Amino acid sequence: MSSLYMRMAAQNIKNYRRSYVPYMFTGVLTAAVYYILHSLANNPGLGETASTMMGLGVAVVAVFSVIFLFYTNSFLMKQRKKEFGLYNVLGMNKGHIARVIGLETLFTALAILAGGIGLGMLLDKLMYLLVARLIGCELRLGFYISVGSIVQTLSLFGAISLVIYLSNIVRVWRAKPIELLQGSNAGEREPKTKAVMAILGAACLAGGYAMSILSAQEAVLAIYTFFIAVILVIIGTYLLFTAGSIAVLKLLRKNKSYYYKTQHFISVSGMLYRMKQNAVGLANICILSTMVLVIISSTCSLWFGSAELIESRYPGDVMLYLDGAEPPAGFKDFLADELQSVPGGDYTAYTFGEENALLEEGGSLSVLEDMAGVAPTSMRNLRETAVLPLAEYNRITGCAATLADDEALVFLNSSAFTGSTAELYGKTYKAVQPEKTFRVCGAIAANIFDSAVMVVPDYDAYLARAEASYRERGILAGRTAFCISLGTLDDDAQAAFYESFFDHFHSWINEEHIMEVSYMLESRVLDAQETYALYGSFLFMGVSLGLLFTMAAVLILYYKQISEGFDDKNRFSIMRKVGLSHGEVKRAIHAQILTVFFLPLVAAGIHIVFAFPIVNCILHALLLRQVMTFIVCTVVTFLVFSVFYAIVYALTAKVYYRIVSE
Repeated sequence: MSSLYMRMAAQNIKNYRRSYVPYMFTGVLTAAVYYILHSLANNPGLGETASTMMGLGVAVVAVFSVIFLFYTNSFLMKQRKKEFGLYNVLGMNKGHIARVIGLETLFTALAILAGGIGLGMLLDKLMYLLVARLIGCELRLGFYISVGSIVQTLSLFGAISLVIYLSNIVRVWRAKPIELLQGSNAGEREPKTKAVMAILGAACLAGGYAMSILSAQEAVLAIYTFFIAVILVIIGTYLLFTAGSIAVLKLLRKNKSYYYKTQHFISVSGMLYRMKQNAVGLANICILSTMVLVIISSTCSLWFGSAELIESRYPGDVMLYLDGAEPPAGFKDFLADELQSVPGGDYTAYTFGEENALLEEGGSLSVLEDMAGVAPTSMRNLRETAVLPLAEYNRITGCAATLADDEALVFLNSSAFTGSTAELYGKTYKAVQPEKTFRVCGAIAANIFDSAVMVVPDYDAYLARAEASYRERGILAGRTAFCISLGTLDDDAQAAFYESFFDHFHSWINEEHIMEVSYMLESRVLDAQETYALYGSFLFMGVSLGLLFTMAAVLILYYKQISEGFDDKNRFSIMRKVGLSHGEVKRAIHAQILTVFFLPLVAAGIHIVFAFPIVNCILHALLLRQVMTFIVCTVVTFLVFSVFYAIVYALTAKVYYRIVSE
């Protein structure tokens, strides 16, 4: 008897290979991605930053695998209901059916696990080399098999298969034979128009779009509101696809000049009667497509913009910031001695004041002497401000600007200053647009808030006015930045110089007994390694998750076409028998599939347009200030995805037409 069940299970998989083969193929890819990410997360050669990012990816893929495999399993079960009902009628009890389903689940689980782990082990080394190249870490040769990753993959996907099997058994056990026989034909009643649901969906969508636009001016606010906006857009998408699509189709049906044409009549009526069950699938495809576009475009933007980011963040190979308008006595001699052994080593220095300022409504920039009086609602308008002497500005930019005593050059680090005045410790200056702007002081440029720069003609008078406030805060007036250039030293030599310089500088402070000096020391090479590790991991994660989500959208589209093909087979057969020509059938099928297929893509494109401001603001907080880079990456990603989407359309349309023509 057991051999009979095994033959039945194998034969069922063969008979339903149109459904099972794509299911197992995507399951293999999902398991392979999970194994690779888990292996990379536990690979000590990638460093702590990359391992942490890969660990987050493992959690995302695990959640995705549960949702995705359960969702696609529902398509398989829908097509099998009539078969299970027939088994029941012919004398097999539900226990026998449970055995057949159990063996089918076992076979598919073994195929997914063997294929996924095998493919994962095969590609693991290649992915390690790719990530190592992206983040710039040292390559380690040799083949590596992660036993822990194998165990985790077996545990996760084995547990998912077990729970899927139990849910299928419960579903079959609770259904009556007549319900199973008619299960594939359920949902053919005309859905009712739900105006309230459509209005609520439009309101949620409008709310999400509005939050994206309104919060795009402030990075902290954008980060907090992003997830709320995403939830609103997801809810709005589901509601509009469910209720709004039905309302639109009924409006088209009322348009007699449009509806009473063979092509439109068949496509509109066909979509209308099944839109209730199609809407969720279309909304899923739309959400997955939007996720793919956002993830890939943003991670590519971070990666391609990382070089310029590092250039602006670190003006020198080594950056040293010392509190005080003048460095300690003897420091410049110490620095010159340190650079004697460095070919081409040199440094530039400039003095600036570091202040907190409030960008007030109406356009004035006011330096704050006391942060205690700032209202919580005004925190988003804070600007960390660098105050520079006019001579320093001219030296850095090569300009020959002149200012009156009551004038100041004012600009923001990433945009123009549109205000008219700036107040600095009781003195009001008329704001003047500078001839050139620059990102002064990498430490200030790294602030999540948009920083500001004020260039004043009376810098010494400003320090005198600020001195009392500085004494109360226990810091020295002004700050000196040293941008140290290490000439022709390679990355390893620069890192070695930084470590040596740090130790020597600390020892020199102790020897000179100037323990009160406050300083900050940064290395472009070492910090760039962390930046590339972070953004390289982001890029790898983005592409990996983007491919998974794309695969999920493709599989949902494929199953949707198969399911609808079997549902429409009898309907088109009847239409051909009553006189509908072969060409008319093909045109009607083309119109219906075209509408259903590209509706999610169009909606995803609209989502991307409205999501652009808030995502760009979040990237701004991650120090990506090149908006054009994000625009180009978004447009290219959408075009590539659209081409791929069109190819999938062409392939699945053939499958649908083949089914209804059988």
